[in-house]
Amino acid sequence: MKAVFLFLATTFANPILQRPFHISEDNHIKLPHELPFHDIDIDPLDRKPSMSPDPSFRKIGHDYAISSDLQLCNNLTLHQIFHKFPNATAADAAVTLTLCIGMVNFFNSGIGGGGYITWADTTHNDYMSMDFREMSPAATNPDSFTEDYQTKIGGLSIAIPGELKGLYEFFKLKGSGTVSWHDLLKPVVDLGNKGWFIDEALAATLKLYEPIFTTDGIKDDWSFVLNGDSTKVLKKGDLIKRPRLADMLNVLALNGSADPFYDPNHWIVKSMIKTIKRYGGVVTAEDFDQYSVDIMDPISIKLRHGFQYSPNNDITLLTSGGTSSGVALGAALKLMDKFPNQEGGDYQDDTTYLLIEAMKWLASARSHLGDTGHTNTTLDAHDLLLSSNWTQNAYDKILQGIHLDDSTGETYYKTNNDWKFYEPLYEINEPHGTTHMSIVDKFGNAVALTSTINLLFGSLVHDPLTGVIFNNEMDDFAQLNKTNTFNLTASQFNLIQPNKRPLSSMTPTIILNELGQIDFVVGASGGSRIATSVFQSIVRTYWYNMPLLETIAYPRMHHQLLPNEIETEDMAMVGHETIENLKQMGYNIVQHAPKSVINAIRRVNGEWHAVSDYWRKRGISAIL
Repeated sequence: MKAVFLFLATTFANPILQRPFHISEDNHIKLPHELPFHDIDIDPLDRKPSMSPDPSFRKIGHDYAISSDLQLCNNLTLHQIFHKFPNATAADAAVTLTLCIGMVNFFNSGIGGGGYITWADTTHNDYMSMDFREMSPAATNPDSFTEDYQTKIGGLSIAIPGELKGLYEFFKLKGSGTVSWHDLLKPVVDLGNKGWFIDEALAATLKLYEPIFTTDGIKDDWSFVLNGDSTKVLKKGDLIKRPRLADMLNVLALNGSADPFYDPNHWIVKSMIKTIKRYGGVVTAEDFDQYSVDIMDPISIKLRHGFQYSPNNDITLLTSGGTSSGVALGAALKLMDKFPNQEGGDYQDDTTYLLIEAMKWLASARSHLGDTGHTNTTLDAHDLLLSSNWTQNAYDKILQGIHLDDSTGETYYKTNNDWKFYEPLYEINEPHGTTHMSIVDKFGNAVALTSTINLLFGSLVHDPLTGVIFNNEMDDFAQLNKTNTFNLTASQFNLIQPNKRPLSSMTPTIILNELGQIDFVVGASGGSRIATSVFQSIVRTYWYNMPLLETIAYPRMHHQLLPNEIETEDMAMVGHETIENLKQMGYNIVQHAPKSVINAIRRVNGEWHAVSDYWRKRGISAIL
């Protein structure tokens, strides 16, 4: 077969990107294989935590609150749904907000991806977890992935999108019944047609991927992000529109459901399949037809029992089940529940030791998890990780690192640098991407929703007819042929298989107070840092009694057991003394630009406090 090769040496500034771009005679497109920036880091964007956050970023209201990555979408949802339809609930608003964020911040989420919902209706004691994670195609062959890049870019990296199916099922089950599906989609359709002005975060990601989007053979598919002569990407302040996606969403709005997106005979599915195959994928129309959403009870755990933990006593954790990391988060919080409160305890020696050790056990717990639909063993793992035996074992091992110096009477701390000490079962995968939103309403309802297309711009495959940008969720599976330096095998629970969902670090979470009312709605984006970021935010809130603004703005730490290091966002802000003390405890410490973004809402004296992570992604919450 004769092939046409277009060399990119003159297009890409980075030498590693000087690879052949290949279009075969059968129109299969192969993207450049090595993309050193294809991750979740928005490198051109200045992202720093703050030790003196501006109080204006804490929004206070009585009835409704929305916290997400985008002020534009927060305000659109607030005014076009909550204000326009007085009986609309958080479930209604979640549809519009999620689709709006996918329309605007299409580098990290959208209808080409999937995610999880945790739902609480405290008026009716109704709680639910929904898994609308992407699913691998039926024709998936693990042996096809002979190179790492095949799970990251192009058609083979694409799993069946679940976001639209999840949102529609959620709307049917938990929507107020006073707002139609058409009403919820119309504001997003209008936005796509009228356009919006590019903000700092989107501009940074577009600039990062400019070498890809301006390449011959690809730029026609990505024309909506390019200037008039298709030589540059649009920049901050430019007007951008997505009319193709708006038109497709309008078809769904007029239909009154998400069904056309999953109908194998509909032009929408046929167009998506045609594009995926052009990029070498194996997704079929039948895969879309067979996709389903998993609905279950949330992971529910009672914590901080007794007045000794006042004012944050007797809380109930509700977090996501399915293929998420909710069970691992719950296991780590049950472990922390054995330790006392310490108001103002952020980054003290003793509290930081306990925090990091619990993170290491959280990572160990994640190694037991996977798609429970494929392995009964992981159902047993849920019971194991939330059992008193697992908690007591981890607790006893944490205590082994706490020592009393008889000569001085001082307590000192030592971590264990042997990863086997923490009993991981398998090698831990490295998930990516995401966006999170938290929503509450005046009716006693709350939604925590996390969604993703995985790496920035997902698979880098965009269907120009439907406007769908496809995920690269196959990269979240474990692979037997991947090398590791720890002599740990890849997780049998998370190996690539047909019709399977990959393990995720997502943990959308709701916490109820001692009266059963909504108290805290929280979640994060940021790959493997998601679970530890949510964990640290909960510990700061209920163990250290920190205000929400500082909980989110202050620098965070992360430890995932392997590699054996604490990842901190800013050593200078954490403080030289704290960093040196952690080194004395035996920890290796590295500094990385922030990767996680938290968006949360907290009840404070009968009011809603909503804070978006402005410092890391420029989000600003909205209240009514």
